[in-house]
Amino acid sequence: MTKFNVQDRIVLDEMVDTFTTEMIRHHHDAALDGKTPIISKSYWFQMIHEVQMKIDDFTTKKALRQSIKYRKNNNYEDNI
Repeated sequence: MTKFNVQDRIVLDEMVDTFTTEMIRHHHDAALDGKTPIISKSYWFQMIHEVQMKIDDFTTKKALRQSIKYRKNNNYEDNI
């Protein structure tokens, strides 16, 4: 099986980061409206973490080093 290269990883990182940002925004907006989302924020973070670990497992070492280097300030684990 082919592993994700640097270019693939850039796209995947952007997708995970965008999803995480939108999920946080959705939960914030729901709280402002006095509503409770069906899926809790902690569950979403748990699922995002699982997906991120699977992506990491299927990423080349070079691409993983690049991802860690450039995502250092926006680490998905900071939100868990």
